[in-house]
Amino acid sequence: METMKQTLAEVHAELESDFAEVVEWRRYLHQHPELSFQETKTARFIADKLRSFGYEDIQTEIGGYGIVASLSGKEAGPTIALRADFDALPIEDEKETPYRSKTPGVMHACGHDGHTAALLGTAKALIKHKDSLKGKVVFLFQPAEEVPPGGAKAMIEDGALDGVDYVYGAHLNSACPCREDRRW
Repeated sequence: METMKQTLAEVHAELESDFAEVVEWRRYLHQHPELSFQETKTARFIADKLRSFGYEDIQTEIGGYGIVASLSGKEAGPTIALRADFDALPIEDEKETPYRSKTPGVMHACGHDGHTAALLGTAKALIKHKDSLKGKVVFLFQPAEEVPPGGAKAMIEDGALDGVDYVYGAHLNSACPCREDRRW
């Protein structure tokens, strides 16, 4: 139990130390949004980041532009999937920020850029603790969440959830308090 607490503390510290980099990824994604079923550059960005972290088990073009990366621990255990979506909406980005969308009429208005950046940050932190893991972590990067039937159905049909015991997804929540220095 003490080893697990220590590992969790180390992962948390790495997430904290990588926060600025995760924000940078989120802002890059925000500047370069792509509509559902058109996410070619975003998928490439995600796969390239995963490779740079040391992931070898990466499947691309799952259910379209979906990406599945796996991280197996040293010991047997459950397979847990963590999921993020990465498509944008056909909305003009009217805010005045340095990371404003550079694609006319398209923006990340639902936080998918944040979901993807956060999952990439998690993947980067967890691979450093591969030998401490029991079981497997599957990272699901889902395209086309905004257009029914969406990318999830196609990814499932392509086997993205085969062997997965549990799936977790998160959504940005602007109602949560945030320290001033932690704004995305």
